[in-house]
Amino acid sequence: MRYLFQFIFIFYLGLLSNLYSCSKDKVTPPDKEQVLPEKEKEDPPLPDVPDEPEGLLVSTEEELKTAIAQAAPGDLILMQDGNWKDLNIIFKGTGTPEKPITLRAQTGGQVVLSGNSSLRMSGEYLVVDGLHFKDGETSLGYLIQFRDEKHQHAHHSRITNIVVSEFNRTVDDGSDVWVNLFGTHNRVDHCYFHGKRSSGRIMTVWRSTDAADYHQIDHNHFKDVPVLGQNGAEAIGIGASNTSLSDSYTTIEYNIFENCNGEGELLSIKSGQNTIRYNTVIESQGSISLRHGNNNRVEGNFILGGQVRLTGGIRIMGEGHIIKNNYIQGLRGTRAALSLIEGLEDSPLHGYLQIKNVLIAGNTLVDNEVNMVIGDLYNVTSGQIMPVIYSLMKNNVIVGMNTMSNLIRVLDESTDMAYEDNVVHHGVLNITDKPGIRVEDPHLQIGADGLYHYEEDSPFKENIVGQPLDRSEVGPDWMSIP
Repeated sequence: MRYLFQFIFIFYLGLLSNLYSCSKDKVTPPDKEQVLPEKEKEDPPLPDVPDEPEGLLVSTEEELKTAIAQAAPGDLILMQDGNWKDLNIIFKGTGTPEKPITLRAQTGGQVVLSGNSSLRMSGEYLVVDGLHFKDGETSLGYLIQFRDEKHQHAHHSRITNIVVSEFNRTVDDGSDVWVNLFGTHNRVDHCYFHGKRSSGRIMTVWRSTDAADYHQIDHNHFKDVPVLGQNGAEAIGIGASNTSLSDSYTTIEYNIFENCNGEGELLSIKSGQNTIRYNTVIESQGSISLRHGNNNRVEGNFILGGQVRLTGGIRIMGEGHIIKNNYIQGLRGTRAALSLIEGLEDSPLHGYLQIKNVLIAGNTLVDNEVNMVIGDLYNVTSGQIMPVIYSLMKNNVIVGMNTMSNLIRVLDESTDMAYEDNVVHHGVLNITDKPGIRVEDPHLQIGADGLYHYEEDSPFKENIVGQPLDRSEVGPDWMSIP
């Protein structure tokens, strides 16, 4: 009997050992099609996690003020659909990155602010969504401000899906700016700005100090600004001369600018380290102007003149800029597709600073009346005699609108401008022989969309990045822009 117990004991130990060694073996993951065990199949599904709170609906100005005053991180305030006349909103609060405080139209576009109305914001992580400013004017001079009545700024805040249409002041003093960006890390996106007829910009990034801004302006549609015939009527301005040598780090991307004819500058950049990329400009009588400031980047934009007179391209002043992969077509009149402005000797900040260390690469200029001007505004009498220096023009393609077109016009020859692998075609090259510029067919063909496209065998086919934006890709999600 004793031997029988020993045998059973040894057999049991062996069985345990085998089970243990099997558990140490590598487990093969089940095939995606494998049926789950019954227990897992029977477990009830987890409840859906709501994306946001249900929201507090307000229908009067007093209810709105109370809701804003009591708002906590993550709260959603819904303005009831209808016409809110003479409403001046002061939206103050402190949200968090995960739980912003949101002020939203009950239905996008159905909350209309008219008469003497305005919006001011201060605090952190605030969102305003879906409002429609229409057929009014503000007595404040600044319709939407990222600061409150005490000049406390908003940071990490956003306006989105907003429309401002025909909201013009009758006082013609240049102070009617629709969107005024103060603070830092703010965003304006998916908005529609239409019918700005009063003097003043549509949008300004105000810079009273040298501190960086880090704003983002994207997926907006700027449309139908008539010729106003005065300075300060741009679509967007960043900074001013007195702070222009400091860096803003503002990004303007994926916007459409259509029929924006307020003045000769469409975008007026007066600060450094800004990025203007992937925008589409349609028949607008103004240029992307690097007026003051250094180290800005203008990349991948489509500028389509549509053979409209006084349409403009890109104007360059200052140092360290990168101008690359832009497509410019169909400009007419005296404004160049690429204008390199002559520097002013001993220039003050508000003058014309000499161009230095600029890269102009991979741009396509086709069917423009004036293509590229080097030394634009050159004038001995006024002292505007400082030529482009230490800069490189590389891999650009210029095709004239006819065989008599000026492809590159040089008003002041620079001995410090380098050229590498540029091609010109179908026009007159008004420049002394340069090793880096050759006359040949770049293999461009016009497509059904009215744009020129490089053939597959063209060495420049990588110059064009993407395609022009469609109107459906910008503006509020609740409206269709014609």
